[in-house]
Amino acid sequence: MRAPLTLLLALIASTPAAAQAPAPPWAAPLITGYPGLVTQVTASEVILSNGTRLPRTLGPAAATEAERQAHPDIDAMFADPYPAGAPLSPAPTTDPGRTRYEPFFDAIYGDCRKGTVRLRDVAWLPGRGGGSIRVTTTNHVAEQLEAVLRDLEKLPPAMTRYLVPNSGGYSCRAIAGTAQRSMHSYGIAVDLASGQADYWRWSGGERARYRNRLPAVIVAAFERHGFIWGGRWRHFDTMHFEFRPELLPGR
Repeated sequence: MRAPLTLLLALIASTPAAAQAPAPPWAAPLITGYPGLVTQVTASEVILSNGTRLPRTLGPAAATEAERQAHPDIDAMFADPYPAGAPLSPAPTTDPGRTRYEPFFDAIYGDCRKGTVRLRDVAWLPGRGGGSIRVTTTNHVAEQLEAVLRDLEKLPPAMTRYLVPNSGGYSCRAIAGTAQRSMHSYGIAVDLASGQADYWRWSGGERARYRNRLPAVIVAAFERHGFIWGGRWRHFDTMHFEFRPELLPGR
């Protein structure tokens, strides 16, 4: 019996299930961050509830941050951990969350070029005369933004200059200097008052020295509700927040 048993064990070990690598550490945050939308992460794919199957990788892992951003895939989105709640100094040396795989966001939120992004207007700090902003309703983004704004309404009046007027939400456009669509195209990004913002392209491009004027209490309000901050990037954009719950597990 020993030879047949040995053969059976060898066959089991060679099956796809046995050969499948353990799920990556970001699998659970991805599934819980997109409840009812992302259902499974395998060794090679991310599977959505509508049956869409997206490859985790498109080739060998990129060696540099620039390569990841130029040729992104799902694995690359998690290459740099996002430092939620960390002090705002020293200046960041990486771009956590700035690598984005467009087909994933298309599948979750829709394609703005086809008119499939679900949107609604959200009142922006009405107690401070902030007007409104347009974001998506998918994955409760509008509701999470409203929770952020309730927290921000409680801040002292001196904070208003950072928040009002907002510089926009949904906009079907590319990221400046690239052919990649902005997260504003999905209705998941908002920009605060540009007059109090610092942006690497305005500050010398790749040679820009990091600058930030945004108070930590504002950053914390957004991070509590699933929004990452562009001020935590080496390529800083301090007015920018985007809803990326997969990068903020345990929020």
